Amino acid sequence: MKRFLIPALMAALVFMACRKDATFEEASPLSVIPERAMIAVVLNDPAGMIVNIDGYIEDGAPILGENLLENLICEQLAVSCLDSMTSRYGFDPSGQVVFWMESAMPTSMGMAVSAPDFPLFISLMEEMGVEFTLEEPLGDHAVYSMDGENGTMFLAGVRGVTLMAMSSAKLEVLIADLSNEVTVEVLPTSLSMKFNLSMIGPMAAAQMPMARMMMTQGMAADSTMPAFVPAIMDVYLDGIEAFLTQADIMELSLITGPEDFVLKKKITFVSGTELAELLVPSSDIDMIQHITQGDMATVRFMMPQEIAYSITKAFTEVFTADLSDDILQFWASMASNGAVSIYSDDFIHMVAAYQVSADVTIEDIAASYSEYLDVIMPFIDQNEEMVNSFSFQDNGIVQVDGTDFYYLSVTIAPDSTANMSFDYWMTVHDGALLLETSPNPDILLSIVSGDYIPAELVGTGEMAGEMSLAGYLNMIMAFSPNGMNIPELGSDVIFSWDGGYGDGEVFGEMSMNGRDAVATGFAFFGLISAMQ
Repeated sequence: MKRFLIPALMAALVFMACRKDATFEEASPLSVIPERAMIAVVLNDPAGMIVNIDGYIEDGAPILGENLLENLICEQLAVSCLDSMTSRYGFDPSGQVVFWMESAMPTSMGMAVSAPDFPLFISLMEEMGVEFTLEEPLGDHAVYSMDGENGTMFLAGVRGVTLMAMSSAKLEVLIADLSNEVTVEVLPTSLSMKFNLSMIGPMAAAQMPMARMMMTQGMAADSTMPAFVPAIMDVYLDGIEAFLTQADIMELSLITGPEDFVLKKKITFVSGTELAELLVPSSDIDMIQHITQGDMATVRFMMPQEIAYSITKAFTEVFTADLSDDILQFWASMASNGAVSIYSDDFIHMVAAYQVSADVTIEDIAASYSEYLDVIMPFIDQNEEMVNSFSFQDNGIVQVDGTDFYYLSVTIAPDSTANMSFDYWMTVHDGALLLETSPNPDILLSIVSGDYIPAELVGTGEMAGEMSLAGYLNMIMAFSPNGMNIPELGSDVIFSWDGGYGDGEVFGEMSMNGRDAVATGFAFFGLISAMQ
């Protein structure tokens, strides 16, 4: 990792620097990013990121004081404030730091940094012990070099941008490409990464046989490992390999906005591959309308049925290959379109709705589950680990307040004094299989009667949801001996996501209020500290 020390230091200095007024037309570091680089990383407006993060801290944990991050940076750099860094470092904190590698070879590495005062940067680095050599100039531009483990890096300051490359010839190309015309979209106050998976994926996939062998050997050496775990891991590795060999580009962006953290992603698959062909826009009915709003979480999920079928079949065959294709298709159909709400009044109190055909009855549901249990139970009975982990009770169809329910009970760790039991109530209504995990199906009864308010989500994509992080942490803490709760945070839903797929792409974003994130983390840290 030593070969990245100098570039990392440069990036750190940029992150902590202040703007110096330019006396010339500045170019943009973004203009020299190679179109199909293997990896490209852009840090945009680091000073703005510092300001926004300090705002989260001041609102979410005011006890920590104002300008916490800024003060820490100034202390480390021995300056009184960020404003005094301009004359010290010569970087533009409102600009960009760009790093890329065009291939897996270290010599393909390059950087471009917003730095209006290049001579100041060189003198500063010399003060810190870096030895530079003055090379032959490129046109009117002075060129410096410094030696590293993987070769010599060449530097030049051009139109407010410091350019770095692993050869003088490549540096000359960067100088020629540098302009103020940018076609790359960079979001404000963000860290963005772009990965050329069509280049990285095959290299990683080539290592999969070795990874499988090492995983198999490791599991075989563990006498306590349940027999089905290696088969499940094999299914996961099949999925990873399919992704690595079919994905084209993956883009990730972390935005620290004035109020919210936002993580954006987009994955594009190679045209003509199986996944690209399957990722087409969905036309399914939104199942959110069939459930009520959860105070802990509300989620919508849709996926192409062919993908759902492949996943269902792969995982089912880990345990048995005797299920009929009709049953697999039925379950895949439900898994491809559904909605779930989770409530905080009981441990894992859940209500869900799954799309089913109009002719499906509760008797069909009961028959499907009974067939599955008939096939899977012999496998469980002959596996000691599974017997000690799960117990199933098929209660058949029962009637509650005039509605027929298929009623299934599951006990986890049935041989333990600390076992957990769950009651699963299912009924069919208005083209949906409705499910509730609760001692009684009270919410389902209100849905069937029409006396309920349908759930809503701000996100409109196929994959959307929102979750109370405080509620989730409280549920986790319920496992503790004293059943402790984290402090009240004053915000119910602080984590949300939205996204979907179509035309060979998967895309989405997740967001969290910065103030709430800090408040939650601060409260949770205090709770953990009190437990020590």
